[in-house]
Order: sequence, then structure tokens, then C-alpha cells
Amino acid sequence: MCGEERRGSQATVRFRRRLANLKRNGSNILLVGSEALDAACERLLGESSAGPRYRLFVTTDARPGAADAKLASVESGLHGDEALVVDWQADVRGSRAADGLDDDGPPFRRVSVESDDLRELGETVEESIAEFDPGPNGFSPAELRLCFDSITPLVADHDERDVRRFLLGLTETVERFDGMAHYHLPVEYDSETVRSVEPLFDAVVEVQYGDGDVEQRWHLTDPGFTTDWLPL
Repeated sequence: MCGEERRGSQATVRFRRRLANLKRNGSNILLVGSEALDAACERLLGESSAGPRYRLFVTTDARPGAADAKLASVESGLHGDEALVVDWQADVRGSRAADGLDDDGPPFRRVSVESDDLRELGETVEESIAEFDPGPNGFSPAELRLCFDSITPLVADHDERDVRRFLLGLTETVERFDGMAHYHLPVEYDSETVRSVEPLFDAVVEVQYGDGDVEQRWHLTDPGFTTDWLPL
């Protein structure tokens, strides 16, 4: 029993060290599961009480107003934090197509990308990050938080090679700014879709409801390591 406890303790320490390293050096996390993804999303967006946050939302097939609701749930009033929403093909997918401030919601800017070209979407995301003004020293680790909701239209409507190229470029951009990004993919972990993109991310996090509470299970890419189901 002591040997099992020791191995369990070592695994916990290794997991926590890896998470600290991802937060310090930038990370890209894939959120998967058929339920409770928004709860994990809210956690990954970070709390403003821990320091200033620069939050960028990329919406594709998200329900209208989803980014607004997430921002409101994270921090009422934002306390000086900055946020920006990039709506991909907003005119087609039912979101607002006009750029600028949302007069009826929280004080953040919206940018629309009305093109199927993934390169244009990637350029707009990078330009949007550049619009933030974290000061002369740039972003501190984990100040930049990116939510991509979701990558389903990418993997469904685009060539696998183009999707990989786009995601590689975006994940590298996030790491360059020491940011933390998470990408919604509402399918089960053992699906073929997850298998096709898993190597592009630092970790895949499964989310589910268990005994009335939200649970998470982490699959770390490097080193290869899977946790037990843990409370969110």
C-alpha cells in the first residue's frame, strides 16, 4: 500500500509541475466532451482577482451571445480587464456582423471575419492580440487568455492539412505571448476527430458531470500522462 501511495504522490507532483510549466510558458488545451464544457471554459479564462487579464474569444458555431455570457460569468464589470471577440463568418452563423462596441452588452470590441479562408482568420486573431496593450514589457505569463469556441467547423468543413497548418500557427502565436488558450470540441475523447488533432495540443481535457459535480480528466501530451477523474 505504501508503494502505491508513493507512486500516486509522485504522479500528482509531476502533474502539478507540468501544469505550472504550461501556465508559465504558454499552453494550448483542447476541451472535449458532450457536456459541461462551459464550466471548464470559465475556469480556464481565469479570475481577474489574480491579476489583469486580456481575454480573446473566437466564436464559430457558438450560440449567439455566448462570449458575452462567458465574460459576464467570469467577472462582473471586468474591473479594467480588456476583452475582444472575433466572430468568424458572423453573418452566416447568426452572430453580429458589425465591428465595434456592443452597445447592449459588456464594453468589449467585436471583429467579424466574413471569409472561409483560415489564413484570414488566423491573421485576424493575431492582429486582435496585438491590439491589446499590456505595457512596455508585454504580457506576463497567463495574462492572455484565448477561448476558441469551437473548432468543429474547422475539422468538418476544411482539409485536414489546412486545419493542422492553421492550428499550428495559432498555437505557436499563443505560446509566443506566454498565453493560455483553450479550444472547444464537443465530442468524446475516444473519437476519431480528437485523435486527429490531439498531437497539436499540450493537453486534452475531458469534462463530464459526475455525481452532480463537474469532473475533469487530463491527458498530457508531453510527457504522456493521464490523470484520474478530478473535481473541476
